[in-house]
Amino acid sequence: MFVAGLVVVALLAWATAHWLVTREWSTGAADERWPVPALAPMLGAVLASAGLAGADEELERTAAVPWRRIRATHIVLATAAAGLPLVLTGLWAPQTYGAFELGRNTVACVGMVALSSVVLGARLAWAPVVAYAVVVLTAAPRDPETGWWTWPLQPWSADLAAWTALALFVASMTVYARCGARPSRDPDA
Repeated sequence: MFVAGLVVVALLAWATAHWLVTREWSTGAADERWPVPALAPMLGAVLASAGLAGADEELERTAAVPWRRIRATHIVLATAAAGLPLVLTGLWAPQTYGAFELGRNTVACVGMVALSSVVLGARLAWAPVVAYAVVVLTAAPRDPETGWWTWPLQPWSADLAAWTALALFVASMTVYARCGARPSRDPDA
């Protein structure tokens, strides 16, 4: 289901970006396609959030297994799985579809989901990244000076957005690798 969802997200991102930049009243690729690099990585991260907790978290916590390495590898693989279809579809025409922004935003969104799973649990890990994307898309300025918090809207050339996304991913991966997802207290989960 995860792979099928990623394929659907990648195809929708490609079709939406293509439609946005080829409309007859379009002013240019970078000015028109900005919702796609902001929303598609968020959807990929939401899909990846479902796999952040094990079947029995309490049992897994008692096993003598190198969980930190496994969790760190898990986040890296989830980021690659969520970002690869988006970046590959974006590489068809990088300036048109925003391949570099798709990759940067996927790294940051998966990092946000990983950090949220530590605080809220895997079941609700999607909520903060969705809320953040909605706030940024509706109320944030697109100035390069605000790239530290408006990174989903920034072009690839915005260094502050790239460094923020990378720092968010590294910090989140470190916390997730150390702590893991918060255990669910629901006996039916």
